[in-house]
Amino acid sequence: MPQASVHLPPPLVHAAPPTRHGSSTTTRMLVVTVPAVIAVAALRPSGKSRAAARRGRS
Repeated sequence: MPQASVHLPPPLVHAAPPTRHGSSTTTRMLVVTVPAVIAVAALRPSGKSRAAARRGRS
């Protein structure tokens, strides 16, 4: 009985790891995300206390 031949791809050649230019991905993500979250929290209307104060004034 003839054996089936299996064709395997050539072994992968590992490339050198990419060199870092400047800051890491995590640092860049934090620098962009944290100020945005703080801005949203600062601009967000607070809950019932502010709505009740508005109704009382008008």
